[in-house]
Amino acid sequence: MAGRSLESGKIDWSDIPTPATRQEILGIYDSQHDEVTSCLMQLNSKSWAKEVAFIMQGHELRRAEGCEFAWEFLFDQVHHRGQLSTYLRPMGSTVPSIYGPSADEPF
Repeated sequence: MAGRSLESGKIDWSDIPTPATRQEILGIYDSQHDEVTSCLMQLNSKSWAKEVAFIMQGHELRRAEGCEFAWEFLFDQVHHRGQLSTYLRPMGSTVPSIYGPSADEPF
């Protein structure tokens, strides 16, 4: 979990199986959201500034302050959310207002 990784100084990335259904995705999100949010809110400034190692498959890929990794993960989520929104219109749907007004929304 993000908060524990910042406290421990190690992000040990591991791939997890892709959830099979939308309900499974929502269940995972619902079960982890409040815990992760609470943990991050309780971190002190020293935890955010602490150097953290990013590890994948047993190899350290990078070291940076925890706050830098937090920003990178946030920007990655924003990027993918925007990326997913570009698939909606070609599939016959409308683009919701996720970053501001959408041309698909009624006035």
